[in-house]
Amino acid sequence: MDRDEPPERSERTERLRRYLAELQERVEPRSLELLIRLLHEVSTSPAVHGGTYELGMGPAERELFTPALQAELLVLFGLLTTQEERVVVDLGDAPHARGMKVLVPQDRADDAEFLARHKDRVAAEAERREHDRQEVQAIARASGMEP
Repeated sequence: MDRDEPPERSERTERLRRYLAELQERVEPRSLELLIRLLHEVSTSPAVHGGTYELGMGPAERELFTPALQAELLVLFGLLTTQEERVVVDLGDAPHARGMKVLVPQDRADDAEFLARHKDRVAAEAERREHDRQEVQAIARASGMEP
């Protein structure tokens, strides 16, 4: 390859580039800016390895982060992190998964057992975070700090 020639783009890179170009046409600039920032944030978070992650957003950003924009973030994350086709699935109204969307392989989107395992994992992680929060508050109170 000639040094002046740009390297060939991978298929994944090309799909991501095309999708971002499409988003620029149909998403307002502030929302797109938020999406790109959140994509960067989540792509450097523990969520890359299958964990959950709470996005850092102020009130104005939360207002922009509609369910449709949430789904777009998942699609972008999937394009960035995997070769296989993935789809966005709503986990339903389970207590800890209410309104939560996940990115799953296309052939597992209708697999009730697979999705139930996702809900169970989300519930277990939420319970662990709540337990940790209560522990931190108890430590703060015992130390004379206001939790």
